[in-house]
Amino acid sequence: MRLSKRYLRKRSSRGLTLIELLISISILGGLMFSLSMIYFSCLKVYLRSAWKLPPYDEATMSVQEMSRHLKEAMLIESYGPQWLIVAIPRKDANGDNVLVSDGEHFSLVAGRRLAFYISDETGSFDAEGDCLWMAIQEEGAEGFTPRKLVGENIHPELNPTDPDTGLVRPMFTYWPDETRLWGVEMWVTSTSTVHGEQQTQTAHSETYLRNL
Repeated sequence: MRLSKRYLRKRSSRGLTLIELLISISILGGLMFSLSMIYFSCLKVYLRSAWKLPPYDEATMSVQEMSRHLKEAMLIESYGPQWLIVAIPRKDANGDNVLVSDGEHFSLVAGRRLAFYISDETGSFDAEGDCLWMAIQEEGAEGFTPRKLVGENIHPELNPTDPDTGLVRPMFTYWPDETRLWGVEMWVTSTSTVHGEQQTQTAHSETYLRNL
């Protein structure tokens, strides 16, 4: 028994062998590689999710902002592939819609007008750029005044292609008929550099006028 203890003390004092050290390094390397793969996978998922949130997703925010105003509109006055003009019902002192009667039916009265269009950072109607603006024409005024920058880095030319026509989808499409209930379809595409990588985000919505 005394020899066995001396032998064990001698064996424990000589440390790790080269084979044991190599095995330990291999196990540690495998664990680090696995952890790094998990980390980068989680980071990739996070970056994809972060791209869909402000301030990157200008497309979704722009569509939401325009939809909010379109739902309060009474009619579409004119529109094109990259611009839209709507009339908002006139409000009284209490904020209620003003109605007129022809003896049999009531109808809304048009008040101010809103225009959504692509321009540069100045908001000029004649300028070209990648900014989406909202301009307001107050009742009785002659022209529109740019009021709000709805979205930046907006690129209608990057909208998805319509499989039926083979053409790039316009930003605005309007159906003034009973089948689609006066719906306005919107396609908005924005770009942004996210962690050094150029990303493209497209938002689509079909909004219906409420105040008919």
